[in-house]
Amino acid sequence: MLMLVLTMLMAGPWAAWWAARTTYRNDLRATAWEQAHRFPVDAVLLDDGSAWPAAGENVSPPPVQALTPARWTGPDGATHTAMIFAGADQRSGAKVRIWVDDQGTVVARPGLRNPSANATLIAVVAVGGVAAGLLGLRGMVVWRLNRRRMRAWQQDWLSVEPRWSHR
Repeated sequence: MLMLVLTMLMAGPWAAWWAARTTYRNDLRATAWEQAHRFPVDAVLLDDGSAWPAAGENVSPPPVQALTPARWTGPDGATHTAMIFAGADQRSGAKVRIWVDDQGTVVARPGLRNPSANATLIAVVAVGGVAAGLLGLRGMVVWRLNRRRMRAWQQDWLSVEPRWSHR
Protein backbone atom coordinates (compact mmCIF):
# COMPACT_ATOMS: atom_id res chain seq x y z
CA MET A 1 0.00 0.00 0.00
CA LEU A 2 2.90 2.32 0.77
CA MET A 3 4.31 1.73 -2.72
CA LEU A 4 0.95 2.57 -4.28
CA VAL A 5 0.67 5.81 -2.29
CA LEU A 6 4.22 6.81 -3.23
CA THR A 7 3.58 5.95 -6.88
CA MET A 8 0.38 8.02 -6.80
CA LEU A 9 2.21 10.96 -5.24
CA MET A 10 4.81 10.82 -8.01
CA ALA A 11 2.77 9.78 -11.06
CA GLY A 12 -0.42 11.74 -10.28
CA PRO A 13 1.06 15.26 -10.45
CA TRP A 14 3.20 14.38 -13.47
CA ALA A 15 0.19 12.96 -15.38
CA ALA A 16 -1.91 16.00 -14.44
CA TRP A 17 0.81 18.43 -15.54
CA TRP A 18 1.44 16.65 -18.84
CA ALA A 19 -2.24 16.25 -19.74
CA ALA A 20 -3.09 19.85 -18.78
CA ARG A 21 -0.13 21.29 -20.68
CA THR A 22 -0.93 19.28 -23.81
CA THR A 23 -4.62 20.20 -23.70
CA TYR A 24 -3.89 23.90 -23.09
CA ARG A 25 -1.41 24.07 -25.97
CA ASN A 26 -3.77 22.24 -28.35
CA ASP A 27 -6.65 24.57 -27.46
CA LEU A 28 -4.47 27.64 -28.03
CA ARG A 29 -3.23 26.23 -31.34
CA ALA A 30 -6.78 25.44 -32.51
CA THR A 31 -8.01 28.90 -31.52
CA ALA A 32 -5.14 30.58 -33.36
CA TRP A 33 -5.79 28.48 -36.47
CA GLU A 34 -9.49 29.33 -36.45
CA GLN A 35 -8.73 33.04 -36.04
CA ALA A 36 -6.42 32.86 -39.05
CA HIS A 37 -8.71 30.77 -41.28
CA ARG A 38 -12.32 31.57 -40.36
CA PHE A 39 -13.87 34.95 -40.96
CA PRO A 40 -17.26 36.50 -40.18
CA VAL A 41 -19.02 38.08 -43.17
CA ASP A 42 -22.48 39.49 -43.78
CA ALA A 43 -24.53 37.57 -46.34
CA VAL A 44 -27.46 39.25 -48.08
CA LEU A 45 -30.53 37.05 -48.46
CA LEU A 46 -31.74 36.66 -52.04
CA ASP A 47 -35.15 35.25 -51.08
CA ASP A 48 -37.50 35.21 -48.10
CA GLY A 49 -36.54 32.89 -45.27
CA SER A 50 -39.76 30.91 -45.21
CA ALA A 51 -41.35 28.78 -47.86
CA TRP A 52 -44.38 27.37 -46.05
CA PRO A 53 -47.54 25.78 -47.33
CA ALA A 54 -50.67 27.91 -47.62
CA ALA A 55 -52.72 28.59 -44.52
CA GLY A 56 -55.15 25.88 -43.55
CA GLU A 57 -52.93 22.94 -44.43
CA ASN A 58 -52.15 20.57 -41.61
CA VAL A 59 -48.42 21.11 -40.95
CA SER A 60 -46.13 21.16 -37.97
CA PRO A 61 -45.00 24.50 -36.50
CA PRO A 62 -42.53 26.38 -38.71
CA PRO A 63 -38.84 25.91 -37.96
CA VAL A 64 -36.76 28.64 -36.42
CA GLN A 65 -34.33 28.54 -39.37
CA ALA A 66 -34.72 27.75 -43.05
CA LEU A 67 -32.33 27.22 -45.95
CA THR A 68 -32.30 30.44 -47.97
CA PRO A 69 -30.21 31.53 -50.98
CA ALA A 70 -27.72 34.28 -50.12
CA ARG A 71 -24.78 36.20 -51.56
CA TRP A 72 -21.62 37.40 -49.82
CA THR A 73 -18.11 38.57 -50.56
CA GLY A 74 -15.39 36.26 -49.24
CA PRO A 75 -12.08 37.29 -47.70
CA ASP A 76 -10.43 36.85 -51.10
CA GLY A 77 -12.78 39.47 -52.62
CA ALA A 78 -14.78 36.98 -54.70
CA THR A 79 -18.57 37.00 -54.63
CA HIS A 80 -20.21 33.75 -53.52
CA THR A 81 -23.79 32.52 -53.72
CA ALA A 82 -25.12 29.49 -51.85
CA MET A 83 -27.84 28.26 -49.54
CA ILE A 84 -27.42 29.26 -45.89
CA PHE A 85 -29.49 28.89 -42.78
CA ALA A 86 -31.36 32.08 -41.96
CA GLY A 87 -34.26 32.93 -39.71
CA ALA A 88 -37.51 31.63 -41.17
CA ASP A 89 -39.05 35.09 -40.66
CA GLN A 90 -36.28 37.03 -42.44
CA ARG A 91 -37.02 38.63 -45.77
CA SER A 92 -35.09 39.15 -48.98
CA GLY A 93 -32.33 41.76 -48.62
CA ALA A 94 -31.75 41.11 -44.91
CA LYS A 95 -28.17 40.67 -43.71
CA VAL A 96 -27.15 37.49 -41.89
CA ARG A 97 -23.79 36.98 -40.18
CA ILE A 98 -22.07 33.78 -41.38
CA TRP A 99 -18.58 32.34 -41.04
CA VAL A 100 -16.46 31.48 -44.06
CA ASP A 101 -13.03 29.96 -44.67
CA ASP A 102 -10.15 31.35 -46.76
CA GLN A 103 -11.95 30.47 -50.02
CA GLY A 104 -15.29 31.96 -48.94
CA THR A 105 -16.98 28.61 -48.28
CA VAL A 106 -19.48 28.60 -45.42
CA VAL A 107 -18.10 26.87 -42.33
CA ALA A 108 -19.27 26.37 -38.77
CA ARG A 109 -18.79 29.17 -36.29
CA PRO A 110 -15.49 28.79 -34.39
CA GLY A 111 -15.86 26.82 -31.20
CA LEU A 112 -15.96 28.58 -27.88
CA ARG A 113 -12.95 27.31 -26.01
CA ASN A 114 -11.71 27.94 -22.53
CA PRO A 115 -8.16 26.53 -22.50
CA SER A 116 -7.71 26.97 -18.74
CA ALA A 117 -10.96 25.21 -17.84
CA ASN A 118 -10.29 22.41 -20.33
CA ALA A 119 -6.76 21.92 -18.99
CA THR A 120 -8.03 21.81 -15.40
CA LEU A 121 -10.70 19.26 -16.28
CA ILE A 122 -8.23 17.06 -18.14
CA ALA A 123 -5.76 17.28 -15.24
CA VAL A 124 -8.43 16.04 -12.83
CA VAL A 125 -9.36 13.22 -15.22
CA ALA A 126 -5.68 12.26 -15.58
CA VAL A 127 -5.20 12.05 -11.81
CA GLY A 128 -8.40 10.00 -11.58
CA GLY A 129 -7.11 7.69 -14.31
CA VAL A 130 -3.81 7.15 -12.50
CA ALA A 131 -5.67 6.51 -9.23
CA ALA A 132 -8.06 4.06 -10.92
CA GLY A 133 -5.18 2.22 -12.56
CA LEU A 134 -3.29 1.93 -9.29
CA LEU A 135 -6.40 0.78 -7.43
CA GLY A 136 -7.01 -1.82 -10.13
CA LEU A 137 -3.43 -3.01 -9.79
CA ARG A 138 -3.84 -3.20 -6.01
CA GLY A 139 -7.05 -5.22 -6.46
CA MET A 140 -5.31 -7.74 -8.72
CA VAL A 141 -2.39 -8.14 -6.29
CA VAL A 142 -4.73 -8.60 -3.32
CA TRP A 143 -6.80 -11.10 -5.30
CA ARG A 144 -3.66 -13.14 -6.18
CA LEU A 145 -2.41 -13.04 -2.58
CA ASN A 146 -5.81 -14.14 -1.28
CA ARG A 147 -5.86 -17.04 -3.77
CA ARG A 148 -2.41 -18.15 -2.61
CA ARG A 149 -3.43 -17.84 1.05
CA MET A 150 -6.64 -19.85 0.47
CA ARG A 151 -4.68 -22.62 -1.31
CA ALA A 152 -2.21 -22.74 1.59
CA TRP A 153 -5.09 -22.82 4.07
CA GLN A 154 -6.71 -25.65 2.09
CA GLN A 155 -3.44 -27.64 2.07
CA ASP A 156 -3.08 -27.16 5.84
CA TRP A 157 -6.69 -28.18 6.38
CA LEU A 158 -6.18 -31.37 4.33
CA SER A 159 -3.40 -32.38 6.70
CA VAL A 160 -5.20 -31.33 9.94
CA GLU A 161 -8.78 -32.37 9.13
CA PRO A 162 -8.19 -36.17 9.25
CA ARG A 163 -6.62 -35.91 12.71
CA TRP A 164 -9.30 -33.54 13.96
CA SER A 165 -12.30 -35.47 12.65
CA HIS A 166 -10.73 -38.91 13.25
CA ARG A 167 -11.27 -40.07 9.68
